[in-house]
Amino acid sequence: MLKIREFRKSQKMTIKELAELSGMSISYISQIERGEIDPSLSSLRKIAAGLQVPMHMLLDDVVVMGNLTIRKEQQVITYSEDHKVSYRFLTPFSSPAYSPEAMLIQFEIAAHAQDTQLPIRHHSEEMVYVTEGQLTVQIGDTDVILNPGDTTVIQKDLPHIYKNNGDATAKGISSMSPPVWGRMDLTKN
Repeated sequence: MLKIREFRKSQKMTIKELAELSGMSISYISQIERGEIDPSLSSLRKIAAGLQVPMHMLLDDVVVMGNLTIRKEQQVITYSEDHKVSYRFLTPFSSPAYSPEAMLIQFEIAAHAQDTQLPIRHHSEEMVYVTEGQLTVQIGDTDVILNPGDTTVIQKDLPHIYKNNGDATAKGISSMSPPVWGRMDLTKN
């Protein structure tokens, strides 16, 4: 269960106020808080930004072992709004006892899909490694085409989009340092 209601109430914020700050509807946030629906990664980022907390703080189902091992069944998986992109968080989230300096995410992008509609930028360096399929990483105005085994680096603050223009699912791993918790800025073209 997500901890959105807990953070909202601790800030003495109404659902209406959170809806206005996040750009979500009141009923959508209410359904998420009641556990009736799971938010997309994009929606969770917007809600975290509205609450001004790191996104990982809203997640409640990750158990970090004393040795910082996360078993496969404990890894958090989130989806894009259209469910064509999935993200599996492979590293521990930040906690009072541990604050990671990098974040590792496994991604899958369905054929003819992309991770966001508008380019995003964040103040982290991001490394991308493709394991299956073909991935086009649009960095600014440049398209970098990656095949299995290829890598690229997205320097911090550069707008980018992951695109799968092929007929098969594209899979890979992304690493961000420092970790991006919460809001990433959308860039208008």
